[in-house]
Amino acid sequence: MQRETQFLIDTEIIIDYLNFNDQKFKSDLIKFLSEGKCFTTVLNATELYLNSKNIIQIEAVTKFLYSINVLGLHPRYSLKVSEFSTDFKDTRDCLFYLVALFNNLTIVTKKKNVYPERKVKIILL
Repeated sequence: MQRETQFLIDTEIIIDYLNFNDQKFKSDLIKFLSEGKCFTTVLNATELYLNSKNIIQIEAVTKFLYSINVLGLHPRYSLKVSEFSTDFKDTRDCLFYLVALFNNLTIVTKKKNVYPERKVKIILL
């Protein structure tokens, strides 16, 4: 039996989907939601709420977060930060990458040249 593909969705993909800024990204996210199991992290959830400008956007973020899996930050991720920190410009991106690594998730992002593909598969939109 083949294992279901699991995706770790980065903040920008979700923002595009929620704001309907670009129908391409909306359909891309729907594709990932239908092809496998989608996750994001508490870091991304925080960024989504910080980018919300009104109650309608806050409600849209909340509804979306209930529709996918939101992963917390386990202390075990911190154990590997020093091993990977030179690959990243900031701790947030390093932790996001480590969540994908530890949970065997494919990262879906719009960020070019941020996440190395040495141990985690990256899908760049």
